[in-house]
Amino acid sequence: MITITIILILVIIAISSFFYYKERSSGNINAKSNISEIEKINKEISKETSIEIKADEYYPIEKVYDILHRMSNTKIIAEDNQIWGRISMDPKYIASLKSLIERVDYEDKDYMLEVLSRWENNDFSKAVEEHNYFWKKLGGTIGKAISLKE
Repeated sequence: MITITIILILVIIAISSFFYYKERSSGNINAKSNISEIEKINKEISKETSIEIKADEYYPIEKVYDILHRMSNTKIIAEDNQIWGRISMDPKYIASLKSLIERVDYEDKDYMLEVLSRWENNDFSKAVEEHNYFWKKLGGTIGKAISLKE
């Protein structure tokens, strides 16, 4: 009985480790951490007046692109079936991103807000072009979107 229990515990640890490694290597854990960081930042700056902050003094645009890219990954099919990380399009995540982007003077702020507004309204009709936009901004070479998931 003890042997079976030990084997079961080892199997559970092995399976858990595999899934953790898979999540970590895909970058999903970091991206989810970035969302949490954005939520904390939004709480801090919501106390201030609605000032606009320069992007280079605040939150790196690459992290925002990464989150938007991973969110759009949930809606697309890649040409080579290579999708690197997914984050659900949770309304709370969308609202947090939108709140941050509204306050920071990013170069393509208007486009990102337009995308998030569509997503808030469950309009994913342009998800392929949106994905490819963020994918290119991140230097993508594998996983270009070719169509929407049905």
